[in-house]
Amino acid sequence: MNFQLTIWVLGVSFTAYFLISIVFNRLGVNNLQSSLNITNGLKLLNLKHVLGILLFGVLPFAVFSEMRQLICSVGAFNLHVLVGFLLACFLCVFTACMAVGKNYKLNDSDAVSFYQLSNARGYFAIRFVFLLCYEFFFRGIMFFFFLESYGLNLSILYVTFFYVLIHAFDSKREMLGAIPFGVLLCVFSYYTGSIWYAFLLHIALSAVYEISIFYHLTFKNQSTL
Repeated sequence: MNFQLTIWVLGVSFTAYFLISIVFNRLGVNNLQSSLNITNGLKLLNLKHVLGILLFGVLPFAVFSEMRQLICSVGAFNLHVLVGFLLACFLCVFTACMAVGKNYKLNDSDAVSFYQLSNARGYFAIRFVFLLCYEFFFRGIMFFFFLESYGLNLSILYVTFFYVLIHAFDSKREMLGAIPFGVLLCVFSYYTGSIWYAFLLHIALSAVYEISIFYHLTFKNQSTL
């Protein structure tokens, strides 16, 4: 990869999305839970994710043609990868379930009822595309760029640092959780040469948690009316 071009694209994309996150934080749109409790919050969150798709996915994919195999190929696959992936997937689902169970804010008094099934479909479709672009940027372009110059350990350290930094507007628990999770995703990208395993693990964690959030704050409330 061209060093100066890569630095420019990574810097512009990361900085732009970080500034966007600051703006949306001022609007009270940090995540799905906060968005569901404000007027037009879900539309704003969808907009944030679309901007992320452009910055983390479309721009890097258009510029770095040599890195497209990270998406176009599933990478290396063997028994060790499969066992490790299944164990990691189980841990992600278990962690998401535990996080939902500990979230004291998910009660009927917080529930809202102005979102329908179509809103959930639209949100999760955009969300999953965003996560694919997200992994392409962090565990793809950024990780393998650092890997060329700094080796595995420092590459994981740098990528995880920026990954945690982009979670600066989330809770402390989410920021701390991003450290081991970010390391895990980098390890899978390194040993497989693909971002698909990192993406699927991110989906496992995010989907279980956010579907539960959506259910408790919308559909559960509607069913009791």
